[in-house]
Amino acid sequence: MAVAALGASLWLPPQEFSSFPLWIDRRRGPCFPRIRALAARKNANAAVSSPSVMLVSDLDFTMVDHKDQTHSSLLDFASLWEAEYSRDCHLVFSSGRSPEKYLDLRRQVPLLTPDTIICSVGTEIRYGPSMTPDNGWEEHLDEGWNREIIVEEAKKIATLHFQEDSEQRPHKVSFKVEKKDAEEIIRRFSKKFKELKLDAKLIYSGGIDLDVLPQRAGKGEALAYLMKKANSEGWAKERVLVCGDSGNDVELFTVKGVNGVIVGNAFDELVKWYSSQSSKDHIHFASNRCAGGIIEALKFFDMGPALPPRERPGGNSNGAASPRREIVDFYIFFDKWVKGDIPNTDEAFQRLTSVIAEDARMVYPWGEELNLLQSLAVVRGQHGAFQGKELRTWVDSIQEQELAPGVYLATWQSWEQPSGENRKGYYATAVFKDKKGAPNGVEWLRVHQTPQKQK
Repeated sequence: MAVAALGASLWLPPQEFSSFPLWIDRRRGPCFPRIRALAARKNANAAVSSPSVMLVSDLDFTMVDHKDQTHSSLLDFASLWEAEYSRDCHLVFSSGRSPEKYLDLRRQVPLLTPDTIICSVGTEIRYGPSMTPDNGWEEHLDEGWNREIIVEEAKKIATLHFQEDSEQRPHKVSFKVEKKDAEEIIRRFSKKFKELKLDAKLIYSGGIDLDVLPQRAGKGEALAYLMKKANSEGWAKERVLVCGDSGNDVELFTVKGVNGVIVGNAFDELVKWYSSQSSKDHIHFASNRCAGGIIEALKFFDMGPALPPRERPGGNSNGAASPRREIVDFYIFFDKWVKGDIPNTDEAFQRLTSVIAEDARMVYPWGEELNLLQSLAVVRGQHGAFQGKELRTWVDSIQEQELAPGVYLATWQSWEQPSGENRKGYYATAVFKDKKGAPNGVEWLRVHQTPQKQK
């Protein structure tokens, strides 16, 4: 049976499989008992300090470029973040989407799992893969909010069209408004709010979306709340970078203490706001679109590495042991291999075999254990299997733990999505040890991978 896609060709021999139970960490996926989040650990071998950044990004046409079906810049960001930032940084998505629409997007594009998701234009805050709601934030928004009156007033305006039910939230009423009608509708709404003494505000974005929120809500207010929470709980980061493309992102750039990037494809309403500001040294107007502009801003503000792993020669220039960089580089190599982007030579393939210990083992979901080097023999025959075809591959939620001096445990999720097919995910666990001269200072000792249930 031919190997279907990269994840299968990476570790799984060509045979059918069934699920095999693993210990599942509440936030990050599979791991062994008693493994804790890496944020509590400082790698004694690290030659340089890791970046300390909270990156806060809008999704549609900021992080995600819906005009690029290959999602190349998004994949570049994902590999850069996992390799260089995910250890000690905090990733936040701040979107106008409802939680349901956000999950729809995750099924369609190669998004990383954020530490925090701010949904529904700053009216909902949720944490981790389980998307645990922040009930304190929602209680904060209740004060002075009267959703029923807003709905009643909206029904009196013929040119207002309610958005679908999933986008109507407890603290958000959303409409579609033609650009030619927007100014008059906003004026009329604002006047009515004053007459009725309603504690609400209007946000127009994307040339079509009009949201009515509590005065206390919004992307900026939600971020300020999150930063205050981080400070009080001891997980605040040294730098904060906010990223946006439209009118509902304006508030992000006004939060005290942040740097910001307006991506190169920004909508007119955000460009006009930027042009009207007298003080904007903290904002970079990117030349690149979407995630490419975000990577550009990381370099502009000197927040940390800004060269995506796919574009660098490979390996860790400072010589420090880095299992997470090795995992990212390993999957990038396989992606290039099956697409035929690197030559089918012994010298090229040695990038894999040189970082596999001779006695390394692979444990398969059905309980079989094989020599890892022998398992890679299947991969060699897959060179160019996806040449000229669309295939997205990425890794997510990498965690690493030093078990003993020079010995590391890592867990992660890998994803693959051939053109026209649903994405497939795998949970993986691996053990590494130090290896002098290896591209990332480590070699593979043991790997255990099992497929995720399709959602």
